[in-house]
Amino acid sequence: MPPPAMLPQIEPTMLIPVILSGGAGTRLWPVSRRLFPKPFMTLPDGQTLIEKTARRALAVASSDALIYTVTSRDYSFITRDAYAGIAEFAPERQRFLFEPMARNTAPAVLAAALAIQREQGDDALMLVLAADHLIQNLAGFADTVAAAARLAASGQLATFGIVPTHAETGYGYIECGAALGSDGFSIARFVEKPDAMSAQAYVDSGRYFWNSGMFCFRVGSLLDAASAVAAEVLGSTRACFAASIGADHSPPASALAASIVL
Repeated sequence: MPPPAMLPQIEPTMLIPVILSGGAGTRLWPVSRRLFPKPFMTLPDGQTLIEKTARRALAVASSDALIYTVTSRDYSFITRDAYAGIAEFAPERQRFLFEPMARNTAPAVLAAALAIQREQGDDALMLVLAADHLIQNLAGFADTVAAAARLAASGQLATFGIVPTHAETGYGYIECGAALGSDGFSIARFVEKPDAMSAQAYVDSGRYFWNSGMFCFRVGSLLDAASAVAAEVLGSTRACFAASIGADHSPPASALAASIVL
C-alpha cells in the first residue's frame, strides 16, 4: 500500500454509491414489518431512512453519478416512491438490482460489483451504504467517505467503524490494528455480537469500533478478494447475475465482513 502521503486524491466522479435495502428490520418489530421494513419508516422530520440515505449518497457523489439500490421486488415500488421525493435524484440515475431471496450482504454487494464492473470497469469505487442508518453528522460522514475512498483507490478494502457509546451486545465489533496515517486503521479482527462482559471490555479498551456495515472499495479489488477467499459465494453470484432473477443458482448466505474483508 502507498504511504499515507501518497494516497490518491479522490474526485466525487469516481464514487458509485450502492444502497443495501433488503432486510426486514425484525429487531424493530412490530414497528417495522416484513412488507414495510425499517428503511421506509417516516421520521419526525417527514423523511424516511432510505430517503436520508439516498440524500447522503447524492451529497458525496458527482451530480451525474449512477446510484445502485439492491433490494427485493417486494420493495421496488415503495423504494421508487421514496426516491421520487428527491428532486435531484432523477430516475435515469437510479439503478436497481432485485434479489430473488435474502442471502445476507456478501451476494448483494458482489452482484452490485458485477453490475458496476460491466458498466464502468474495475477501477470504479463502490461506496456501500445501509438503507436504515440515521447519520446526523453529515460533514463528518463526508470526511470519512473521502478518507475511505483514498484507501480504496490504493487497493484496500475499507469498512466504516462507529465509536461505541456503550457496551452493546447486539452489534458486531471491529478491533483496530496499526494506524494508516490519518485516514484509518488496519483491521485486527471482526467480532460478532459479543456477550455483555466482552462488549464492556471492548469499549473500555478504546481499540474497538461498532461494525457499521458500510464499505468502500475498488470493484476489481473486491472481486479479486472474493475470488481468493469466497470463491463459492462469488461463483454462485456470478451465475445468478448472468442468468438474472429466476436462475436455479442460489448464492450461499454470507455476511460480507465474514466472507471477504477478513
